[in-house]
Amino acid sequence: MGPEGPFAGRRANRRDNPVYIHLFNSPPAYTAGDHVRGLLLISQARSPRINIVLRGFSVTPHSSGKPTYIELCRQSQDLLVSTGNSSRLDLLPTSSSNPGKAELPFSFTFPQHVSLPPPADRNWLHPEDSFNHPRFQHFPGFPLPPSCAATSTDVQIVYQLEVTMESSDLDSLPVRVRQELKYTPPPPDFHPILLQPDTNFGTTLPKHCSHQKFIRTRKLFQDYEERAGKLKKIKEKLADKELLFGFQSLDEIPYAKFSISATPARVLVVGSQVPVVISIQHLQRSESLARPPDLFIRRLKVQLNFVFNVFTPGDPSARPPKKQHMHVERCHIMLCDKKYEKENGRLLYDGLSLLDIADVKLTGHNFTPSFTTYGLNLEYELQIEITGKCADREWTSIVCTQPVYLTTAPRAANLSELEDGFAVYDLEPRPAYQEVDPMEPPHYLNVNWDAQPLATTPSIHEFGSRHMAPPIADSVPPPEYTAS
Repeated sequence: MGPEGPFAGRRANRRDNPVYIHLFNSPPAYTAGDHVRGLLLISQARSPRINIVLRGFSVTPHSSGKPTYIELCRQSQDLLVSTGNSSRLDLLPTSSSNPGKAELPFSFTFPQHVSLPPPADRNWLHPEDSFNHPRFQHFPGFPLPPSCAATSTDVQIVYQLEVTMESSDLDSLPVRVRQELKYTPPPPDFHPILLQPDTNFGTTLPKHCSHQKFIRTRKLFQDYEERAGKLKKIKEKLADKELLFGFQSLDEIPYAKFSISATPARVLVVGSQVPVVISIQHLQRSESLARPPDLFIRRLKVQLNFVFNVFTPGDPSARPPKKQHMHVERCHIMLCDKKYEKENGRLLYDGLSLLDIADVKLTGHNFTPSFTTYGLNLEYELQIEITGKCADREWTSIVCTQPVYLTTAPRAANLSELEDGFAVYDLEPRPAYQEVDPMEPPHYLNVNWDAQPLATTPSIHEFGSRHMAPPIADSVPPPEYTAS
């Protein structure tokens, strides 16, 4: 059964409440391993029990129309428990900055993985899910998703502290105060090669990257302006419009055919540049053209499309039974829109890095990392549109619609917090990636490749599996076989 709603019977964290949550050194966003420390400022009143909970939950739609609250993680602490008519509030230290209030410290450590299963009354398995790469999660153990909220729906992921202060009067309701926290998961472990574009396509481009352009114009000739007079240019223009039929219209009109695509890195880091490599293949051209024509870029548009997928499982207990439903919310963030209007523009060539002509960064917006959880996921796609020029012809093409994974930058170890005289471990920086010669022995073996005398007996790998046993195995015969 899901937990209660996030706002039902709860108060916002305000100083005039009977209990106030005061956080120490609260960062803009917490991550896994961070310590959530603070004080509860409590009014001097009798309370048999004070409890604080750190929890995370998601809010998803239900087939009945009411939202469903799915708890992801939960940590609870009883900070004060009194028995009988006695109260231990008088024994707590009082606040010097808030007279009349007692102080009660608390401390949590943010978890990294989801520890609670989804509601068992519905099937959370999506038909398109795979075992190794599920689009939506079905079991606990996956990384906690970040705090987020969809723009046009009531879907959200919330992390909060909640204090429950029970009253000694049985007729009074307990006081519940909530303080919302923002959580951002640490970056997952991935190979550094995923941070750079992979253009190892072979001799042909993939089908989804094939953007072919066909240019046919007399201005593909390098010396067209020199050899063509004014009268000939007029005749050729009329011939192109089929307004003049004669021998002049039979002159060769050269053509060129090429394909252009862009390949980004498969993993993009928030706050960093977006590495993209442009690939150009000249496919065909007229025999009269000695070399491929020059290509120029006139305008560059880079946008990040994000898709918020909301999966609502079916409800077989409803009457009539409700079928599963998939809601998709799409939006985009413009990262770059730059024009190149000087002369013909910027020269386009195979292997051009997008960062050489534009500074494209994932900054200026509140980016949410990619994630997947129960019934929710957030996916990104990088779209690049190029307006180019070849001779006197302009063309426009979407050269990239590539799925990308958005993550945060890794954090170094934080030594600002100390606990019992020792540094608090947050997240260590990963070692730098280094290329290793596969023929070089590991340094810890103290092995060198100097000349060694040849062995007179065969090596162990030259024997059969029979000689891998101890020597006694060769001298002791196997037991006789007897039919039972």
